[in-house]
Amino acid sequence: MATMEGGCLCGDIRYRVSDEYSVTHCHCIHCRKLGGTAFVTWVEAECANFEWLRGQPAAFTTRPGVTRRFCSRCGSPLTYEHADSPDHIDVTAGTLDDPSGLKPDDHVWFDRKVPWLKVDDGLPRYGLSRGDSPKEV
Repeated sequence: MATMEGGCLCGDIRYRVSDEYSVTHCHCIHCRKLGGTAFVTWVEAECANFEWLRGQPAAFTTRPGVTRRFCSRCGSPLTYEHADSPDHIDVTAGTLDDPSGLKPDDHVWFDRKVPWLKVDDGLPRYGLSRGDSPKEV
Protein backbone atom coordinates (compact mmCIF):
# COMPACT_ATOMS: atom_id res chain seq x y z
CA MET A 1 0.00 0.00 0.00
CA ALA A 2 1.07 3.55 -0.59
CA THR A 3 2.20 6.27 1.74
CA MET A 4 -0.43 8.94 2.32
CA GLU A 5 -0.27 12.35 3.92
CA GLY A 6 -2.95 14.54 5.38
CA GLY A 7 -3.71 17.25 7.84
CA CYS A 8 -6.25 19.59 9.33
CA LEU A 9 -8.27 22.24 7.49
CA CYS A 10 -6.08 25.17 8.53
CA GLY A 11 -2.80 23.37 7.80
CA ASP A 12 -1.30 23.68 11.27
CA ILE A 13 -1.15 19.88 11.70
CA ARG A 14 0.24 17.39 9.18
CA TYR A 15 0.70 13.61 9.37
CA ARG A 16 1.84 10.60 7.30
CA VAL A 17 0.45 7.04 7.14
CA SER A 18 2.45 4.33 5.39
CA ASP A 19 2.47 0.60 4.67
CA GLU A 20 -0.42 -1.64 5.68
CA TYR A 21 -3.72 -0.19 6.80
CA SER A 22 -7.42 -0.98 6.71
CA VAL A 23 -10.38 1.28 5.96
CA THR A 24 -13.75 1.12 7.71
CA HIS A 25 -16.95 3.15 7.88
CA CYS A 26 -18.08 3.59 11.51
CA HIS A 27 -21.73 4.30 12.31
CA CYS A 28 -21.47 4.60 16.13
CA ILE A 29 -22.99 7.61 17.88
CA HIS A 30 -19.56 8.90 18.96
CA CYS A 31 -18.25 9.00 15.39
CA ARG A 32 -21.45 10.57 14.09
CA LYS A 33 -21.19 13.35 16.67
CA LEU A 34 -17.45 13.73 16.07
CA GLY A 35 -17.87 14.28 12.37
CA GLY A 36 -21.31 15.84 12.30
CA THR A 37 -22.07 13.20 9.66
CA ALA A 38 -23.99 9.96 9.18
CA PHE A 39 -20.76 7.97 9.61
CA VAL A 40 -16.99 8.49 9.69
CA THR A 41 -14.51 6.67 7.48
CA TRP A 42 -11.35 5.65 9.31
CA VAL A 43 -7.94 4.49 8.11
CA GLU A 44 -6.52 2.13 10.74
CA ALA A 45 -2.75 1.68 10.82
CA GLU A 46 -0.10 0.43 13.18
CA CYS A 47 1.38 3.25 15.23
CA ALA A 48 4.78 2.35 13.77
CA ASN A 49 3.40 3.35 10.34
CA PHE A 50 2.04 6.71 11.48
CA GLU A 51 3.87 9.95 12.25
CA TRP A 52 3.01 13.54 13.00
CA LEU A 53 4.92 15.75 10.55
CA ARG A 54 3.96 19.20 11.84
CA GLY A 55 2.08 20.58 14.78
CA GLN A 56 0.75 19.01 17.94
CA PRO A 57 -2.95 18.11 18.05
CA ALA A 58 -5.12 18.62 21.08
CA ALA A 59 -6.56 15.52 22.78
CA PHE A 60 -9.98 14.74 24.19
CA THR A 61 -10.95 11.60 26.12
CA THR A 62 -14.48 10.73 25.01
CA ARG A 63 -14.81 7.72 27.33
CA PRO A 64 -12.37 5.67 29.41
CA GLY A 65 -9.55 4.38 27.23
CA VAL A 66 -10.51 6.40 24.13
CA THR A 67 -8.51 9.43 23.01
CA ARG A 68 -9.45 11.51 20.01
CA ARG A 69 -7.05 14.10 18.63
CA PHE A 70 -8.00 17.23 16.72
CA CYS A 71 -6.64 20.58 15.65
CA SER A 72 -7.19 23.12 18.40
CA ARG A 73 -7.22 25.95 15.86
CA CYS A 74 -9.71 24.76 13.21
CA GLY A 75 -11.33 21.80 15.00
CA SER A 76 -10.61 19.15 12.37
CA PRO A 77 -10.99 15.65 13.90
CA LEU A 78 -7.79 13.72 13.15
CA THR A 79 -7.30 10.47 15.07
CA TYR A 80 -8.84 7.86 17.35
CA GLU A 81 -6.81 5.78 19.80
CA HIS A 82 -8.10 3.03 22.10
CA ALA A 83 -6.20 1.67 25.12
CA ASP A 84 -7.27 -1.88 24.17
CA SER A 85 -5.30 -1.51 20.90
CA PRO A 86 -2.23 0.52 21.90
CA ASP A 87 -0.31 -0.41 18.73
CA HIS A 88 -2.98 0.99 16.38
CA ILE A 89 -4.22 4.43 15.44
CA ASP A 90 -7.21 5.42 13.30
CA VAL A 91 -7.05 8.50 11.09
CA THR A 92 -10.10 10.26 9.68
CA ALA A 93 -10.05 9.53 5.94
CA GLY A 94 -11.52 12.94 5.16
CA THR A 95 -8.35 14.66 6.39
CA LEU A 96 -6.13 12.86 3.86
CA ASP A 97 -4.82 15.02 1.02
CA ASP A 98 -6.13 12.48 -1.51
CA PRO A 99 -8.47 9.81 -0.13
CA SER A 100 -9.62 8.82 -3.64
CA GLY A 101 -7.43 5.69 -3.71
CA LEU A 102 -8.87 4.20 -0.51
CA LYS A 103 -10.79 0.95 -0.74
CA PRO A 104 -13.09 0.56 2.29
CA ASP A 105 -13.20 -2.92 3.84
CA ASP A 106 -16.44 -2.84 5.84
CA HIS A 107 -18.99 -1.03 8.02
CA VAL A 108 -18.88 -1.27 11.83
CA TRP A 109 -21.62 -0.50 14.34
CA PHE A 110 -23.97 -0.86 11.38
CA ASP A 111 -26.86 -1.64 13.73
CA ARG A 112 -26.52 2.00 14.89
CA LYS A 113 -26.80 3.40 11.34
CA VAL A 114 -29.18 6.33 10.89
CA PRO A 115 -32.36 4.96 9.29
CA TRP A 116 -32.40 7.41 6.37
CA LEU A 117 -28.96 6.37 5.09
CA LYS A 118 -29.18 3.85 2.23
CA VAL A 119 -26.10 1.65 1.84
CA ASP A 120 -25.69 -0.56 -1.22
CA ASP A 121 -21.90 -0.85 -1.54
CA GLY A 122 -21.79 -4.61 -0.92
CA LEU A 123 -19.26 -4.31 1.91
CA PRO A 124 -19.57 -6.52 5.02
CA ARG A 125 -21.65 -4.93 7.77
CA TYR A 126 -20.81 -5.56 11.42
CA GLY A 127 -22.70 -4.45 14.50
CA LEU A 128 -22.69 -4.96 18.23
CA SER A 129 -25.93 -5.69 20.03
CA ARG A 130 -26.37 -5.86 23.78
CA GLY A 131 -22.65 -6.39 24.35
CA ASP A 132 -22.39 -9.45 22.09
CA SER A 133 -19.30 -10.17 20.05
CA PRO A 134 -19.08 -8.50 16.62
CA LYS A 135 -21.18 -10.24 13.99
CA GLU A 136 -22.21 -9.59 10.43
CA VAL A 137 -25.63 -7.90 10.23
